[in-house]
Amino acid sequence: MDFFRVCVLVLAWTCCLFHPRLVLADADDSNSTNSICQAMVPSPKLEMFVDKLPKLRKISFANGKKLTIGVYKIKQKLHRDLPPTTLYAYGTTARTASYPGPTLEAIQNVTSHIRWENHIHDKEHMFTVDPTVMWANPKKGGVPMVVHLHGAETAAVSDGYPDAWYTAFGDTGHAYTTKDYQYPNQQSPTMLWYHDHTFGITRLNILSGMAGLYIIRPKEKLPAWIPHKNYEVTLFLQDKALYNDGRINFPTVGLSLRNHPHWCPEYFGDVILVNGKAWPYLVVKPRKYRFRLVNGGNARVFELSLSTHKTGFIQIGTDGGLLEKPMYVSSLIAAPAERLDFIIDFSLVAGEDIILKNSALVPYPDGDPAFTPPSTQSIMKFKVKKFDKDDAPNSPAIPAMLRKPDPVISLENATWRTNTMIEIADEDDFPTGSLLSNLTWMDPVTDIPYLGSTEIWEFINLTPDAHPMHIHLIKFKVLNIQPFNLTLYEEKGCHRFEHSYRGPGSCITEDPVEPKAYHAGWKDTVIALPGYITRLVLHWSPEYGGEFPFDATAKPGYLWHCHILDHEDNDMMRPIQMLRR
Repeated sequence: MDFFRVCVLVLAWTCCLFHPRLVLADADDSNSTNSICQAMVPSPKLEMFVDKLPKLRKISFANGKKLTIGVYKIKQKLHRDLPPTTLYAYGTTARTASYPGPTLEAIQNVTSHIRWENHIHDKEHMFTVDPTVMWANPKKGGVPMVVHLHGAETAAVSDGYPDAWYTAFGDTGHAYTTKDYQYPNQQSPTMLWYHDHTFGITRLNILSGMAGLYIIRPKEKLPAWIPHKNYEVTLFLQDKALYNDGRINFPTVGLSLRNHPHWCPEYFGDVILVNGKAWPYLVVKPRKYRFRLVNGGNARVFELSLSTHKTGFIQIGTDGGLLEKPMYVSSLIAAPAERLDFIIDFSLVAGEDIILKNSALVPYPDGDPAFTPPSTQSIMKFKVKKFDKDDAPNSPAIPAMLRKPDPVISLENATWRTNTMIEIADEDDFPTGSLLSNLTWMDPVTDIPYLGSTEIWEFINLTPDAHPMHIHLIKFKVLNIQPFNLTLYEEKGCHRFEHSYRGPGSCITEDPVEPKAYHAGWKDTVIALPGYITRLVLHWSPEYGGEFPFDATAKPGYLWHCHILDHEDNDMMRPIQMLRR
């Protein structure tokens, strides 16, 4: 453990011990109300692989009907040996509300209509809100909400703008206009996810349970090589810390007590949940299965592998849909908000138990193993049945090309935008926030692209950690990545980042290189590594070209931000306003 992080923990505990208004949480005290950032008491020891993987409820939009979904306060068991946990969850009624919410199944090119209602009548949030972090702050109290369909090409009024929030008591944000949202679904078939996006408390609302899956299905029949129906499994991953009484443990005490007494730079739980159960198991037949996974966590990156070398992952898709070619890999990486679409052939391990493992350190990628307890290194178990003569035949071989190649996007007249990522700290060197190009959410809009234009965005990560960067409205491809000398920059030995410049003051150390394997395909969220410039090519138009079926220049506009939710809530977020030529 590095010296700085040791100091962080020691000073945080010391401040709390002598703070007259705070009481420390005790591992055996289930009624504890205070928890310390990055020094939370461990969750109760729970036996792994005792709960069956929940099959998420599905709701179809096949007939184009309008759906009403509310957020309700519920209780739900997250593990066999824990009491029910209090959650805020989506559902068509209070009785059917669940964590995660129902999986919504849309049809490509058929518009979905959803009314999102707020039925949370708590006067205060279940978690401590830090008033020093700018947030919705409704006058009448309550829990604000607004829903973002992550990865959707949709009008700004239906995009879940952070200031379009509303409460059960009638308060609304300045950008609020309606609870009735429309999603055209004119993009490639893929899996999106819906989640809360409220100004300043997104981290609290998503951790409380406000998230669910959304699948755009093709009208035509799937090719035979894609496992489907009973052989398609959706996986919603989150990490949480829990108390003995089942409550979610979220820090009430921050690191920089003078600046943000309740804000924690990054939340990491020591219990891994899949579809709302801690370390579940799934019984599978000895054949191919398709898995569609989203990382719905606050800050944790997952690096997935299997506990056997006899089979592996065949990645067929990512955020934006199918890849051009399958990738046969032994590990997969998913940062918060990223989706993975992959196949596992269990016919190679008939009769065996296989563990889905996680090896990512936190913070990613160069974190300390001390912050990665053994409980976070297992995700779930697959119990593979033996061969049975009555089993249906395995899926056909996966083709070498999964879809037509994408047309080449011309970069000749592309506009370049350079964005830096910086971490700010207080006088004691405790983090107090992260900024994009040294600007806050409330600063005037600076990203004003033209509809139909092509742009190259550079993310220069000057912080020690990776940041999953999400851009609303469109998808993009990673062009390249380029290393630079972060240590020299921190020592003020360089200040220039032009990709081809090698003169005095240049921080660049090498030429641009190919993106990482996990950067492949059409993306809406990308891992920007520390010490690298990550370059994207964006085309501000629908996936299939032409014009959007809505006015993309309308207010309140769109945004881009870090999807480490603790960063997003504390100003690592910037607005986008589209223009017509």
